[in-house]
Order: sequence, then structure tokens, then C-alpha cells
Amino acid sequence: MAKDEMKIVLSSTNKAKKKAVEEIISKYYPEACLECVDVDSGVSKTPDTDEEGIDGCINRIQKAKDQIGNADGYIGLEGIITKNKYGTFICGWCVIELNSNMGFGCSAKVKIPKFIAEKITTFGELSSLVKAKYPSKLVEEIDVIGTNGIITNKGYTRVNEFVDALECAIGFISNPSNLK
Repeated sequence: MAKDEMKIVLSSTNKAKKKAVEEIISKYYPEACLECVDVDSGVSKTPDTDEEGIDGCINRIQKAKDQIGNADGYIGLEGIITKNKYGTFICGWCVIELNSNMGFGCSAKVKIPKFIAEKITTFGELSSLVKAKYPSKLVEEIDVIGTNGIITNKGYTRVNEFVDALECAIGFISNPSNLK
């Protein structure tokens, strides 16, 4: 890494998360190099509140710092489900720490079909349920397109989810007026 190059650490080795971060980093910080570390979020496998999703992102950042303490920036990404009177939805949260500033962002939400939503627990992985309920070629791509990509027939993938969350988080910290 050259001296003028930024070092950004993604606190995951997940393919969809890495692809989303590579897309956004190349757009906003083309001089940056990305390093991925596999850390545990410290929250349930299927977080079911915004707070738990954000906590998972922050936990990931802290654990990444414990492994690689000399980076310019750290990114935590966490997929969650939420419920309201209209159904159960999947979305993604991002927390980015850059130059001692923290930005938070959330993606759009995709409604989960009732036959999947009824079987969700915080102890299991949502992708396991989806793999069992969708016997299609799309399931072979679940590592990149995610549950929302399966549900939307690739219309809104897990990569899209985390790109959106990253855009919101980076947009916030890139506006100096927000950091006063």
C-alpha cells in the first residue's frame, strides 16, 4: 500500500457485502485499498430490530479494529428483518467510521412472503429458510443476491441493499455541516 493510499476495513468476508463495498469505495475513495476480516457481529443470526442491526455493525467495527488497528476507515454491515402491521421486511444497515466520524445508513426494505416470515427465528439464518422454500436456479446465487434478490427475482439484491446503506452512511459523513 502506498503512503497516500487509504486503508478501509470491511468487517466481513461475505461476497455480497464485499461487492457492495468495492463498488462504493471505488466511487468515493478510489485511492483506498480494501481489506476484509471475518468477525462475529455479537448479535443474533437474524437481527429483528434496527437497534440490534446497528449494534451488530458497531460490534463488527470494534472487532475489526481489534484485528487491524491501523486503518483509516472501518465498515460494519448487517442485514436485519423488521415487522410492522403490514408484514415482515428485510433490509440492511451500515455503520462507517472514517476519520473518527461515524455515519449510519439503512437500505430500502423488501417484504418477505408470509410463508417465509412465519418460520423466521432470531436463532436461524434467513437464507436457510429461503433455500428450502425456493427450489429454483436463483437459490444457487443466494450468496450474492441474498434473500431479497430471490424474493424480487433479482430486482433488488443484497448487493443493492448494502450499496444503498453505504451511500446513506457515506453521504452523511461527507457533509461537513453534519459533523459540527
